[in-house]
Amino acid sequence: MSVLESIRKRAGLLVILIGASMVIFVLEDALTSGRFFFGGSNENTVAMVNGKKLEYQDLNNRVDEMLTMEKTAKGSDALDNATYNNTVQSAYEEMLNKMLFTPQFKKLGIAVTDSELTDLMLGKHPAPEIVQAFTDPNTGQIYKGLQDPRTGGLDMNKVVMYVKQMKTEQEMAMWTLREDEIREHQLNNKYFDLLRNGLFVTDAEAKQDAEDATKQYNISYALEKYSSIPDNSITLTDQDIQSWYEKHSYQFYQDEKTVKADYITFKADPTLKDLSDLQNDVDSIAKAFKNLKPADDSIFIVDKSDNHFFDKKYYRKGALPQSIDSIMCNSEKGFVYGPYKENQEYRIVKLIDIANMPDSVEVAHIIFPADKSGDFSKAKIMADSIKKIATPDNFASLARQYSQDQQSAQKGGDLGWFTQGKLLPEMDKACFAANKGDIIELKSQYGYHLLYIEDEPEKSDHYQVGTIVKEIEPSKETTDSVFALASSFSGQHPTSELFEKAADAMNKRIADLKENDEKVAGIDNPKEFIRWAFQAKQGDVSGVFDAGNNVYLVAHLVQITPRGIAPLDQVKDIARPMALQYKKAEKLITDMKTAAQGVSDIGALARKLGIQAQSAMHITFMTHTIPGLGIEEALLGVMSGIKPQTMSPPFRGESGVFIIRVDSVSTPAAGLDFRYVQAQQEDVLRRRAEYDAYDALAKNANLVSHLGKFY
Repeated sequence: MSVLESIRKRAGLLVILIGASMVIFVLEDALTSGRFFFGGSNENTVAMVNGKKLEYQDLNNRVDEMLTMEKTAKGSDALDNATYNNTVQSAYEEMLNKMLFTPQFKKLGIAVTDSELTDLMLGKHPAPEIVQAFTDPNTGQIYKGLQDPRTGGLDMNKVVMYVKQMKTEQEMAMWTLREDEIREHQLNNKYFDLLRNGLFVTDAEAKQDAEDATKQYNISYALEKYSSIPDNSITLTDQDIQSWYEKHSYQFYQDEKTVKADYITFKADPTLKDLSDLQNDVDSIAKAFKNLKPADDSIFIVDKSDNHFFDKKYYRKGALPQSIDSIMCNSEKGFVYGPYKENQEYRIVKLIDIANMPDSVEVAHIIFPADKSGDFSKAKIMADSIKKIATPDNFASLARQYSQDQQSAQKGGDLGWFTQGKLLPEMDKACFAANKGDIIELKSQYGYHLLYIEDEPEKSDHYQVGTIVKEIEPSKETTDSVFALASSFSGQHPTSELFEKAADAMNKRIADLKENDEKVAGIDNPKEFIRWAFQAKQGDVSGVFDAGNNVYLVAHLVQITPRGIAPLDQVKDIARPMALQYKKAEKLITDMKTAAQGVSDIGALARKLGIQAQSAMHITFMTHTIPGLGIEEALLGVMSGIKPQTMSPPFRGESGVFIIRVDSVSTPAAGLDFRYVQAQQEDVLRRRAEYDAYDALAKNANLVSHLGKFY
């Protein structure tokens, strides 16, 4: 049984949470995001987990649900690309986690009961998600109308008093979605708590690690570097490479399929004719802008500007861009400045209006919404009637009695302080043009409002500036010409041999790609290129891709490396030098064994080898790098494993073959306190538990992701 159903049975309440902020987000911070005020085949498989498919349609439905919640929380139907991409990723991870972890929950008997979920949603100690939903994102504080005055925390009795009035199907659906999220979160918490509490470091392990970190070694060594043997003096056969690869193939394991693609780009830059035509165009626009009637300014700006945007806001002196602030604030209304260059744009600006206004206003309101059929007539009658009797002295009382925004009504209609752009456009204009103490009546898409200007700071001149932006970019004729050039190249070089021969002289680039990659260095829009690379056959040459920023791209698929251990023929260029080094090491080990016979001193051994003996002081087993050598983990292992005053046998290191001697060891004092080390190590283990568990389950489930194919 859901919490909603339980509450309805027990108390007749309809409890609603809208998105990440719930409706209460609307009613306290009010006009910034309120509902009254603001606007299966494999081809469809996004991922495979334990042989089960996550289908595109299922994921897309969840993405749509989460996008709806985001839009509700932001009070806007438009979301930026970053928000969209983050929402897709969150929905994907959520559904993937369910597929990975639900079998684990069942196996371990982990569950969240109805009563437990009810307590998390509406109990004395609500889940963090509930508290966050009732928290003002601007202040980090619980909305005042829902605060417990004694603690400053969330007063759940007040929450219940409000939410019991929520009745729409959409709100109930949002609440159910939030229930599911909190249930999943609680299941995950229980699972990971179980893992974390099962991780520990024994006393013996902690003692050994504490000793390893403090026990210091002074060593001397002889090092024969691999570079001392010329490469051409070693005979390296294909069998040598094969043998080395078979012993070290684990080094070439990869979790997912990758591809390698060569590509060349064709950049469309503005020609001299393009620049001349653009200059003539902006000069003509500037002339027309100067002679335009004020009533036509906004339409003209939206029509002529490449961003099609008219900024309705007013800015005080110092708040405009530095390049125009002084000019606009010392000019008369109607003055046009430009065209002038800024970055890669021409700009033409006009001083549209000057108004004496405050930087912010404190507003209270009474709202009469339209009825369910969308009829505003009754709302208009009520607003007219209350407007006739409303005064600054009785406005709070009237709001408590008549306003349909019950959250703000409890506070006498008070909505708080607002800067420009936080209200509906019609409200914004009216409130900032009014004076302290004014009561305004106006209509919006949500109903009729009475707005009382409770307070405002001192007024000053504010400037409304219209800006026409024209990007400095190639003409369509130029981009078409460059696109045709790229198309011609693709058509004339359709094979690997032809592409590579031509591309070598054209600044060819190489991209190593994974299917879910979102970025390729130097390419603004690589998605279509990446998708093609994972659908093409090795050796294919692509058509032309629009890579963004007037760049066109033609690619050649060089190599496909499947998930798992890469075959030798694909990694031979890496395996060859490693196998060569391995053979050098064998020769050096043989030579050093011979030289070490009958020698017990590193200095004498070095002289026999014709090299210089070296030393390293105060090294511990936990040393990251050794002065003069860098990272030499094999040396640290051998050092800690031989007796003092004895020489090691020769062994392979990173830079060459070593023979070392431990000259002395400084042992820590008896009674070393290892508890701190033990606590640190356990903390590291437990903090890594979530990541490591996910990684292990994903590998065990043979997770294959194709998210980049769809988003």
